[in-house]
Amino acid sequence: MTVWIALLVMDVQDRQISSNFQRDSDKIARDTSVRLQTYFDILLGIKGLYAINGEVDRAQLARFIAELKLKRRYPGFQAIQFVRRVPAAQLEAFADSVRADASVAPGGYPQFRVHPAQAAEEHYVIAFSDPMDGNESAFGLDLAALPAHLRALEQGRDSGEIVATGRVALVQDASGQAGFVARVPIYAKDLPLDTPAQRRAALTGFVAIVFRVKHLMAEVVDGRILADLGLRIADRGHRGDAIGPAAPLYDSAAAAGAAGRGAALPLLTTRANIDVGQRRWELTFTGYDGKRYGRKRGVIALIGAAGLLISGLIAALMRTAQRRRALAGQLRVTLDEQRAIQDSAIVGIGLFRAGVILHCNRGLEEMMGYGPGELNGLPSSALLPRAALAQADPFSCDASGQRLRSELQLVCKDGAPLWCMSNGRALDAADAAKGCIWVIHDVSDRKRAEAALQDARHGLEHSLAELEQQTAKVEDARHDMTQVLATLRQAQTNLITSEKMASLGSLVAGIAHELNTPIGNSLLTATALQEIVEEFERGFAAGGVKRSTLLAYLADCRQACSIMTASLARAAELITSFKQVAVDQTSDRRRPFALDDVLHDTLATYAAQLRRANVQVRLEAPRGLRFVSYPGSVGQVLANLLNNALLHAFEGRAGGLITISARAVDGARVALVFSDDGVGMAPKTLHQVFDPFFSTKMGQGGSGLGMNIVYNIVTGMLRGEIAIDSAPGSGTRITLTLPTSVPEPGPDASEDLLLLQRA
Repeated sequence: MTVWIALLVMDVQDRQISSNFQRDSDKIARDTSVRLQTYFDILLGIKGLYAINGEVDRAQLARFIAELKLKRRYPGFQAIQFVRRVPAAQLEAFADSVRADASVAPGGYPQFRVHPAQAAEEHYVIAFSDPMDGNESAFGLDLAALPAHLRALEQGRDSGEIVATGRVALVQDASGQAGFVARVPIYAKDLPLDTPAQRRAALTGFVAIVFRVKHLMAEVVDGRILADLGLRIADRGHRGDAIGPAAPLYDSAAAAGAAGRGAALPLLTTRANIDVGQRRWELTFTGYDGKRYGRKRGVIALIGAAGLLISGLIAALMRTAQRRRALAGQLRVTLDEQRAIQDSAIVGIGLFRAGVILHCNRGLEEMMGYGPGELNGLPSSALLPRAALAQADPFSCDASGQRLRSELQLVCKDGAPLWCMSNGRALDAADAAKGCIWVIHDVSDRKRAEAALQDARHGLEHSLAELEQQTAKVEDARHDMTQVLATLRQAQTNLITSEKMASLGSLVAGIAHELNTPIGNSLLTATALQEIVEEFERGFAAGGVKRSTLLAYLADCRQACSIMTASLARAAELITSFKQVAVDQTSDRRRPFALDDVLHDTLATYAAQLRRANVQVRLEAPRGLRFVSYPGSVGQVLANLLNNALLHAFEGRAGGLITISARAVDGARVALVFSDDGVGMAPKTLHQVFDPFFSTKMGQGGSGLGMNIVYNIVTGMLRGEIAIDSAPGSGTRITLTLPTSVPEPGPDASEDLLLLQRA
């Protein structure tokens, strides 16, 4: 009978051990799947960010990840990455853009490079990694060069789902531990994604989470249970393929150490399969003889010794044990369900008794920054800021059993403050000493919004007070500004007139110099002709004129007439050009004209200045570009550009080249391009070149109004557009886009337009 009782007790213990082992195995498999699903939900959340915004820059992605507080809430991952799909033709430009991106790191990433270097039609480059510390070697990695990663990327691209790699060795992990990467494809916004071909065309990249399996399982599995339970994880391949050989990912014996572990129990072995990013994971659990699953031999011996005394009670005990097992099983299932519900809640739930945290869910631990089980047994003061320690415990129970509600500030494990709304109620209304259940909800965002609203209200009140004070001064300031504006308008008119007169003076000096040569030649030839005539007259009077002498005389006269005719024609041409330019710039009336004639006439008046400066002008203006506009304004713009180039462009140089070209843009516009090969302009000068009174030669011949007048004439009088492009040492290129027909100004023409006409 005693042996039979001992065997019966052993059987009961074996069943309970088997039940405990199966429960622990199921919980680990379930927790692993739930935690991985949590990470995958994070991936889907980031994918949703891209789906809404279309394109997310580095700073936005870093801020979004920081707001999730993943390292504090779910520390079991290595890094979050963004993998950019880059065609081969764009690879170098892409690398340059990453190096210059200073939105997160102030200095950008000057050392960024795509590695390993390989020739491929498409590259999948890791362009973002958070955190960057510890993951530098993965930054810039081209996954197209790694077959295992490339196959997973193509599967994810075609399916549109989250896809995980098999076992890989992470480049940022020199220890060679098993790792894997889960990725979700990102597609261009508003493109169709119904077929694999459409998804391939719309793919822009992947968002990825990188794991070391050892670190992941350390977060999921309570390390204390690994002394009696062995866990091995193997990857069995993609779910769409035939089941392949097992690739080991994790072994708890290597992770936790097997020292002091008992012998393996053959009957305590089970397997579970979970789906991880379209791959099959096989979890193998093994129980070991120890405190958790070993038989309690002392109890067997005691029962065996007392078997004769309790044999009469065995039948009753067996029935009771069966009922208790059934109830325990039901209770265990209920407790597991309640624990799963509590751990899945986004709020914190805890049992507080006599100033101590007896139990709490994962929501409270994650909210306060603690690991699994770290809060259990700590005093409730660990959640309170130092200033609140001298006050009454806010987590004490109300003796009346009433529900308590309060808003208080707590402190996280890292010292960060956290505003929370707490709701508490005694576990047993009849006995407050049993403790109180508290539900704690994070309301920090609401508190910050309230504080910001309060600050805004105070700021608005202060602004209104200042506005009332300033309103009284507005009328006086407006009156003063009106007087100042009138003065400035008069000064501007005077300065523009001065600029015009200076330009005309330079123009007259140049024309005078140009006329000096042909008129001097004519005068010299006429003097010589007079001497020839006088000599012929003397010979004729002497009666000794020969035929040869007469022929020589006629030839000399013909040559002299030819020289005087050419010189005087050149002078007449110069005078005609000067006259037309002067008439256009003084009357500035709207009339039909040919663009090449205006350009030739204006350049003729500047021939002397250009020759003295040793500057050549290349004119590329086809005939036939007809305008109905203001030729004087066109000539004045060209004159100002020539003056500006002669004053600034060739400083320190012996000479230079100016190119003036014109071409029809369409039937109604012509592009007139004025360029030089001079010293160019610095970015600051280029930014201010059209500002009035801005000149790099102020006091040295520059008034600062030349380019401002050009801008106003082109955009106002001529109704066109002007663009300028320049860089130090690369010359300057000015492009005028002018309409071929400008309407007559109406009777209500603005004062500024009339001022431009007078200029």
